[in-house]
Amino acid sequence: MSSSPGLIVGVILSGVFTVVGLLARDDADVIVAVALALLAACAVATAVAMALPTPFHALGIDPACGSGPLATAIQDLLSILVYFTIAAAIAG
Repeated sequence: MSSSPGLIVGVILSGVFTVVGLLARDDADVIVAVALALLAACAVATAVAMALPTPFHALGIDPACGSGPLATAIQDLLSILVYFTIAAAIAG
């Protein structure tokens, strides 16, 4: 089984953000929260984008027509939920 492209992109983005964030600011809690949220959001977005067309196809709906806007909305909502969950866990 190969690694998820979203996970790889998330690791790269969160790593770059962590380095730049530590150079620019002193608030490690915020930097960790945003870096973890970036990592999780990238992985979740890829999982949603890969999983959503299957039910559309099973229902006889063209996956390309319905999954794009719906996938984007779901990914955005999950990204916000993930960020606030991680921020709340770190902030205490």
